[in-house]
Amino acid sequence: MTCLKDMIMHKTLSLTLLLTLCSFNAWAYDAAMAAKIDLFTRTLDHAGLIKGSCKIEAEEVLKLLAAGEKLTLLDVRTPAETKVVALSHPSALHIPLDRLFKPENLDRLPKDGRIIVICHSGNRAASASALLKAIGFTNVSYINGGLIALVTKLMPKNLPVE
Repeated sequence: MTCLKDMIMHKTLSLTLLLTLCSFNAWAYDAAMAAKIDLFTRTLDHAGLIKGSCKIEAEEVLKLLAAGEKLTLLDVRTPAETKVVALSHPSALHIPLDRLFKPENLDRLPKDGRIIVICHSGNRAASASALLKAIGFTNVSYINGGLIALVTKLMPKNLPVE
């Protein structure tokens, strides 16, 4: 009987310890990373982001490209996504979002030229453009609706008749 009691107590103690460890993990976060993000987000112009100051419509991008405007199309999609559909324009530069903020990749971006960021639907591009602006790139926009909007505008039914 004592052995059974000890075994039950041991299992109860083990389960309690396991649940305690799991619950601590649920409340834990990387405080140093949170502090860095907090420091960074204080520099964002939230009012400008809400108004869409760094947003550009697909139709406007197509007009800029047709006019020969000097710009960089920064594709922040993953390598797997670009294998399916890649940007073939000479101004296109592919740097996945998870690698964008490495110094060697930031050095590839024009410091004074116009950068238009693109991804599949526009969400990652919006984040990337806001982050680029926060670190000092001034002429950055993202395509509202992303590659989806761009391809939709390029569909034959949407092309202007000459």
